[in-house]
Amino acid sequence: MTQIETIRRAAFVGHSPAPFRATWEGPLADLSFAVKDLFDIEGAVTACGNPDRLKAGVIARATAPSVQIPLAAGAQCAGKTHTDEVACGMFGDNEFFGTPINPAAPDRVPGGSSAGSASAVAGGLVDFALGTDTGGSIRVPGSFCGIFGLRTTFGRISVAGVMAMAPSFDTVGWMARSPAVMSRVGEVYFGPTGDLSATRLLLARDAFAIPNPRVAQALLPLARALGPVAEVDLYRGGVEHWLDTFRPLQLGDLHATLGTWAAAEGRQVSASIAQRMALAATVTAADIAPAARWREGLTEHMTDLLGADGVICIPTAHDLPPFVGGGLEQLIEFREKTLALTCVASLARLPQLNIPATMVEGVPVGLSFIAGPRGEERLLAMAAALHAQLPAGRAA
Repeated sequence: MTQIETIRRAAFVGHSPAPFRATWEGPLADLSFAVKDLFDIEGAVTACGNPDRLKAGVIARATAPSVQIPLAAGAQCAGKTHTDEVACGMFGDNEFFGTPINPAAPDRVPGGSSAGSASAVAGGLVDFALGTDTGGSIRVPGSFCGIFGLRTTFGRISVAGVMAMAPSFDTVGWMARSPAVMSRVGEVYFGPTGDLSATRLLLARDAFAIPNPRVAQALLPLARALGPVAEVDLYRGGVEHWLDTFRPLQLGDLHATLGTWAAAEGRQVSASIAQRMALAATVTAADIAPAARWREGLTEHMTDLLGADGVICIPTAHDLPPFVGGGLEQLIEFREKTLALTCVASLARLPQLNIPATMVEGVPVGLSFIAGPRGEERLLAMAAALHAQLPAGRAA
């Protein structure tokens, strides 16, 4: 079996529909894409990484609107890709269906939960792939696999026909190997990019204190060399305040959407999902109420900081991707530290773009850029110029 076929078998689900397109004409007619197995495609099962959902065999009666858009633009859908079980994961490992391959670092995890989509893009199987992002599920795989990954503004792209995990955080986005393809896909969702004012580039110096030193020491000089950069402090109230805001809100959402399903008698879920659902069940209204207020304050802080023309630079993940087969405790520790970085855009409902920045110990590492609400066009417009200044871009 060839390497590309090995990557394909690990990335695409066994119940994937055959490649298809809605039209041969349109601005994306020369491109192919994959779809995370959280999105409904008419005539196919949406298993969401869980064997019980696959066994139930419920056939989707309509295709999710977010999938219909690239189809209507002429792109060919190559099929559906693996996800962490019910999207609850940051690494891409799935006890029931295996772990997609990270083509850029095969001994390390690809990142999740949009793992198969990232693997398919990084492995050259498709030109772009759709994923979802709640707490980093596009941004982290983008960093781990050395590709671009965009989390969109909350609510800007429809999540109808997409499995809900944490509905006050869930977003749709996409990944690609080049800024040109990222922008082309953006235009079919948002329209042509109009004239933009000059961008104020901000650097969150306290965010660069979070990663492992080997990552911070590689990224910080690169970020400072991107051009005129104003250094700011991002974490008003301290990092723990942001995490204490994120955790009960996300877990409360998770329990409300999937708690009853997961607790059904005889339900087949992995130990890690059972553990996470049990934790979600402990969250109370007394935990959620203050966090909801804090979230609004943090959102206002970010909106004021960014204004209409600001983009803030932070590391995407706190360290290199863990090795395949790492223990659960190691993964939990990694997740909590990286959430300190990914929770910012998630809480403030903002768009964030991961850009491949450099290699550390032969493994890709990404830089992220957060814009104000509906600032995707600004991020996509600046992606090519920023990437060209970074070692990953110069090596391409």
